[in-house]
Amino acid sequence: MTITGINHKITFIYTTSEHLMEADIPFTGEDLVATQYRRETIYTEIIKFRLSQETIDQYKSLIDSYKILDWTGKTPAAPKIPEEGGSVISQLLTLKFDDGTTSKITFREVSEEIGNEAAEKFRKLFFETFKDDKKISEENIYPTLEDCRKLKEEHGPVIAVETSTFESGMMYNSNIWRRQTIEKIPDKEGIVRVTLYRKQGDLPEQTDIKEVESDIFTKIQEISDRENLPCWNYAAIDPSIPREIVFDYTFNANINIYYDDSLITGAPRVMRTIGEAACKMGGKEVDKEISRLICECVEVSGAEIEVSTANPYLYTVDQANNQPESIPFMGIGTNQMAALQMQQTMDAMRAESNTSPAKAQSNGPWNCSCGQTGLTGKFCPECGNPRC
Repeated sequence: MTITGINHKITFIYTTSEHLMEADIPFTGEDLVATQYRRETIYTEIIKFRLSQETIDQYKSLIDSYKILDWTGKTPAAPKIPEEGGSVISQLLTLKFDDGTTSKITFREVSEEIGNEAAEKFRKLFFETFKDDKKISEENIYPTLEDCRKLKEEHGPVIAVETSTFESGMMYNSNIWRRQTIEKIPDKEGIVRVTLYRKQGDLPEQTDIKEVESDIFTKIQEISDRENLPCWNYAAIDPSIPREIVFDYTFNANINIYYDDSLITGAPRVMRTIGEAACKMGGKEVDKEISRLICECVEVSGAEIEVSTANPYLYTVDQANNQPESIPFMGIGTNQMAALQMQQTMDAMRAESNTSPAKAQSNGPWNCSCGQTGLTGKFCPECGNPRC
């Protein structure tokens, strides 16, 4: 078999994240152009570089001198795990043959000394190949969900899943962060840890942690394998497409899935996201399916956070903490509290914008439908209703 080219991936592994650089380098053909891909959540950058025969010969020479064809089929050693705050570099070389087959090399198929030496030389050649003075073109593309489903990434098992939301308005203390995270517990088969978190403006953080028996990760793993979820992370919306812009209120929600890639690249906790782009491109039902599983697990665990039903924007920190009325916060994937707060805010804004000039100029006291009388502000401090 003859090698017709390679795919070279270099991954910078950190304790909880990774950064990937990937390139296709052909060895044959009339148009010798190397293509580099940098995949991000907001776009994928594609850069093309001139590829000389000298560079191709250098790659072939390294493959021959280290007898890399003899490494194929060998079981690689486990990768290094980065120390806290540190990083390691992982490389994957995919050899492409003229019969259409491929073979993967991790540089861990041989002794550490030989593997590290070869990996370093390939890494240096990679960056030599992709110098700026050899650049031909670059463009940002916005992969559809269909494009992302065709990508291939190898990952370990799912070890955690969470829903995460952030909402922001123009009023004081209107920024709200929420997370509900479910994690596998090492050495506790079938038991998961549920953590709820909420932070609103200057108010104190709120958390609750419970452990519960659950088979949620069996189901999440099945969905991940079925839908190729890790690559949904790269779905992106073209910014040239007109989008509705709301200046006074924003709301963002994601599902984050964490994979244990310790035995693949060395990263023990790699996050991939199902965000707005993937949902708008046809992934909404999968998003709902996972959200439902998370919320059911949270409910069974009994974890909850007490959230005041009073208008949070009209009180000091001490007043907000001492409001008597509250309801349990049972999750955020299908959280009605977020929708309630958003609806209250938007209703108030709409009511204010629809007020006639004569009423808007009135500075006299007014009475609220909830029973409060003699009010002078724009909103009722008891129920949050706007002046009308």
